[in-house]
Amino acid sequence: MPTRPRPLVAVRLIGPTATVTAHAATIAAQLTAHYGRDRVTCRTSTRPAGYSGESRTYITITRKEPR
Repeated sequence: MPTRPRPLVAVRLIGPTATVTAHAATIAAQLTAHYGRDRVTCRTSTRPAGYSGESRTYITITRKEPR
């Protein structure tokens, strides 16, 4: 079974859905630009949070696999 590369950065945002959505897009874009769009992969995953009207978003930046 292949192993996943360790993330360079992992961020978790929790809060009101509209706020988390807006900030997640901005943070993901900034991190991708900082590490180099051609050198990293940015993944986001959004799930409901524990309270009504809130969500959790996970942003993970990993190095791209060499081809």
